[in-house]
Amino acid sequence: MRVGDIAVGRAGDKGDMLDLTLVAQDEATYQLLSKALTTQAVAHMLNKVVPGPVLRYDLPVLKALKFVMPEALPGGVYATLRPGLHWQKAAIWLLLDLDIDPDTLALTLTSTST
Repeated sequence: MRVGDIAVGRAGDKGDMLDLTLVAQDEATYQLLSKALTTQAVAHMLNKVVPGPVLRYDLPVLKALKFVMPEALPGGVYATLRPGLHWQKAAIWLLLDLDIDPDTLALTLTSTST
């Protein structure tokens, strides 16, 4: 099951921090996302393009998971050497395009063609 099929995402930045938030459709999908998208799993996937630590904040009332990368944009959005001013907006798609196996909670990157 693709994360983007069971949740919506939002990305933002503040200074050198990248903020990615996923909001689940319902309580069951929130629980699935909460178990599958551990800090370690997201860091492993995102560190290929966003080095540094990943912090996760659980927002159960909103059925949301917030991932903050405090060192993602060194120097801030205008000074960073990361490609493109709005590159961080595309970073949420790395999470939305993950495939979760509900039985094993294994994560794989899906390849979607549009």
